[in-house]
Amino acid sequence: MAGTIGGLAMNLVRPEARAAIWRWREVLVGALVTGLGANWAFGGIGIIQWIGWPVLLLGFALLITGLQRARIRPRSGGVGVVELDEAQLTYFLPEGGIVVPLSLIARIEIEALGDEERGEILWIFTDREGQKVRIPASAAGAERLLDALAQFPGAHYQKVIAASAARKPENFVIWQERVARLH
Repeated sequence: MAGTIGGLAMNLVRPEARAAIWRWREVLVGALVTGLGANWAFGGIGIIQWIGWPVLLLGFALLITGLQRARIRPRSGGVGVVELDEAQLTYFLPEGGIVVPLSLIARIEIEALGDEERGEILWIFTDREGQKVRIPASAAGAERLLDALAQFPGAHYQKVIAASAARKPENFVIWQERVARLH
């Protein structure tokens, strides 16, 4: 019976609203955790007050991360499937697959194609030998590419957001390996 009531409640919410709630879910969770932490930190007594400060910081981190993710416009319907683990990125296509070890990546960029209707963007991963892998942001599982950036210190999340909103052809360098110069 409870499953039926929950299903009925979700059917009362328009699909567009449901998609928006799902897109902003990390922001909502971050706001709730931040509020709980602030309540404990500023209104708690004893150990609850001490626990409130780390909860407040955790909530704030969730809120910021959620905002970054939510501002990137989701896409779907593209060719291929993306899988990601801590060591490699795999892009499956109908004619085969491409495996990219994350430790060999030298450059990450996004190419906005300037498609007014769909706003398609391509993630471009270049390895140290100059080989490029182009992955459409509309491929199944492509949202995991944002998670891959965590392994690249100094990656520019704001440029990902800007590329996601771009309506004209443009390239955005998200991360580039620093090569020490010898003089």
